Amino acid sequence: MKELAAAADKEGAVLLTWSSDSLGGAEGAQQFEAAINKAYGTHLKISWTPGPAMPNVGHNIAMAATNGLQSPTDVYLGFSRDMGALLQYDLFVKAPWKEYLPDRLTDDVVDHGTFVKVQSATLGFSYNKKLAPSEPKELADFLKPEWKGKLATTSFGAGWDQIAATDAWGPDKAIAFAEKFAKQVAGFMRCGETERLATGEFVALATDCSDGPAGAAIKRGAPLGRAIEPTVPLVSYFYLAVPKNAVHPNAGKLFAAFTATAEGQKIIRDQTTTDLDIFPETAEHA
Repeated sequence: MKELAAAADKEGAVLLTWSSDSLGGAEGAQQFEAAINKAYGTHLKISWTPGPAMPNVGHNIAMAATNGLQSPTDVYLGFSRDMGALLQYDLFVKAPWKEYLPDRLTDDVVDHGTFVKVQSATLGFSYNKKLAPSEPKELADFLKPEWKGKLATTSFGAGWDQIAATDAWGPDKAIAFAEKFAKQVAGFMRCGETERLATGEFVALATDCSDGPAGAAIKRGAPLGRAIEPTVPLVSYFYLAVPKNAVHPNAGKLFAAFTATAEGQKIIRDQTTTDLDIFPETAEHA
């Protein structure tokens, strides 16, 4: 880590692009900047810019690489399905992650020598508790007549890969449900746009990406609730990866590695109410 920190310090900066509810957005970036610089004696400037949805950021990285351009972010934050889709394009650097933090960056945390798990995610849905016509306890509740026209979903189908998994509903049941569910939906929103639920533009988002955005909004006082779909008890993950065309690749690797430290996980937990369930100090077991 000392060698990596020295190389990162020469680069001087980290560019981040993701939503305001991901890893704390701007406030989280500031906390990471202070913590990393204190831990390693670096002088990094971490700049966060609000970005589009995770699949779109991945697309932008790929398009930039194809055209010989620099990545818009030094660290890509993506969900498991995003990483699976991008894996075939060889866009991200492999690094000796275990050598950086042998007790934290283990085989359970690092996939393909490239992707670093940063947060756990459960499948569920978020809703406005004050405006909900009835309390939703499972996805099937959203097929009730009173929910028609009050629902949002994501344009990229968050959660449906899990729902359709063979150890969950399976593809046939998932498709049959989706055909009915689509008739109830009023529009699309991103998982991090919890303010659209709080203001009543939509009353529920099904399915959401994780409990993080709703948890952070509830912590801020938003009148939201969040439930885990009881019939799909699966845990998925958000990952970090450093693009090969990153402007500051060593600083990006230092950032990604630091998120796996106990202090890095605490920053994420404080900002989003979630963390990585693999680590012993996790709040996800509670």
